[in-house]
Amino acid sequence: MSDTLLLNTSGLPITTFPISVIDYRRAIKLYFLEKVTVLDWYEDWDISSPSFSMKVPATIMTKKYYNNTSKVSFSRFNVHLRDSFKCQYCGTQDKYNDLTMDHILPRSQGGKATWKNIVTACKPCNTKKNDTIWKPKSKPREPNSYQLAALRSRLPFYVKHESWLDYLPNGEFNETVSIRM
Repeated sequence: MSDTLLLNTSGLPITTFPISVIDYRRAIKLYFLEKVTVLDWYEDWDISSPSFSMKVPATIMTKKYYNNTSKVSFSRFNVHLRDSFKCQYCGTQDKYNDLTMDHILPRSQGGKATWKNIVTACKPCNTKKNDTIWKPKSKPREPNSYQLAALRSRLPFYVKHESWLDYLPNGEFNETVSIRM
């Protein structure tokens, strides 16, 4: 229960891929900086200090419009999603925490952390590969937001507060939405 849904001034999530959910601590900071309005609170979740106490925001809305770019951020999750959570050397599909990001051209040989030089690898392959160069099963490329959104729609999405359902686009998450509170 550590997430807060972040909405734009339009009342829609800033992004639907990934859905704009932020850590509750960041939500509280934005609230105190007066950059957001709280729309819904977690009723059964309070935080307190010696001088004050407050409920935790479940859904917040920005006070200024945020113009989202369609460029996909380079992240561990997005690399694994692009590669369908499969090792690009042996083809093993694994859980997120059991996968690593591997530099095709190792860093020791000048390889950079870019979409075209990073692939998903299982831990055994990554260890065995070490500082050598292996050819991945598919050539890595920078995905666009539509490609990743299509891949993301196959994964479950957990709604942490029932108020979120009022703000998610209809049909966006169809059967993959489930409430986890």
